[in-house]
Amino acid sequence: MNSQALTEQEFAAIDTATGSAHGLPNRFYTSAEAAQLERDQVLARTWVCVGFASELAPASARPVDLLGLPLVLVKDKDDTMRVFHNVCRHRGHKLVPEACSFQGAIRCPYHSWTYGFDGALRGTPHIGGHGVHDTPEFDRATRPLMQVRSEVWMDLVFVNLSGDAATFADYIRPLEVRWSEFLGVDGLNEARVASNDERMELTLNCNWKLAVENYCESYHLPWVHPGLNSYSRIEDHYNIVAGDWGAGQGTKFFEFSERAGIELQRFSAWPEDKLKIAEYIALFPNVLLGLQNDHIFVMLLLPSTHARTGAVVLRGRAGRQRSQGGRAKDHGGRLARGLPGRRWCL
Repeated sequence: MNSQALTEQEFAAIDTATGSAHGLPNRFYTSAEAAQLERDQVLARTWVCVGFASELAPASARPVDLLGLPLVLVKDKDDTMRVFHNVCRHRGHKLVPEACSFQGAIRCPYHSWTYGFDGALRGTPHIGGHGVHDTPEFDRATRPLMQVRSEVWMDLVFVNLSGDAATFADYIRPLEVRWSEFLGVDGLNEARVASNDERMELTLNCNWKLAVENYCESYHLPWVHPGLNSYSRIEDHYNIVAGDWGAGQGTKFFEFSERAGIELQRFSAWPEDKLKIAEYIALFPNVLLGLQNDHIFVMLLLPSTHARTGAVVLRGRAGRQRSQGGRAKDHGGRLARGLPGRRWCL
């Protein structure tokens, strides 16, 4: 048994009534060994978000580090997204060290092996000696890049590292069913990524789970976010305990647009008697979502170590909205709780 794993006693202390339950032991927030166990035994076995598809132009790539595991997102010339282990099949060199575009192939900087956007090994210069680029003893077809199972949903790129998780449709269905109460069967299809995006990279000096836990509760609002608490009051919030797939909070009385004097197009199926309701759900493990009647925002957490979380800040700008008093207001930076996010509008 791995020394970092939960003991039976620790699990029993967690899996009990809330009033007497304990949280995870400290090592799951402070130990590199526990983080590796978590990556291999928890994150790898489900669907983890690793980026935004719209960040990549056709024929480009973007590397991602997930708790020490190097991955690379690749978009081909036809806009098809794939994810690979970011490792050359020759000597294990990191294939793509930074975001880049390609002319026609992915080239390893070490020995110049080249791969197609589909991961197939295309070129092996001098493999049979100087000027000999092919040899019958080596079959290129046996050495493609190692592809990772992936899906794109609402511009978010998800991967399943183990390759044996339930289908992505099964993974995302509980959230879609819950929010069909507000959106109807296919209401999310009405949303689009807001224009004039801004990208910012931050580093959160904490374990990624602390950011998730903070997002799931409203207890801190009056003291940490008094402005937010003025139009999304703590007394109007309710807890969301959704099971294995997610958790979070909602409010029965959200009125930011009215306070700010702006009017955005609403989701067409949103019920009139639920216009004040908003929900904020952590889609386990690392996606934070917020839904109001006129927009949805997404926040992505990318853990790089046990004590550091890469925060990709993507702030969608819906443009300049006309205030009720006639003065133009730019609300492009409106994202909740200062965490990384991208906003969708209608």
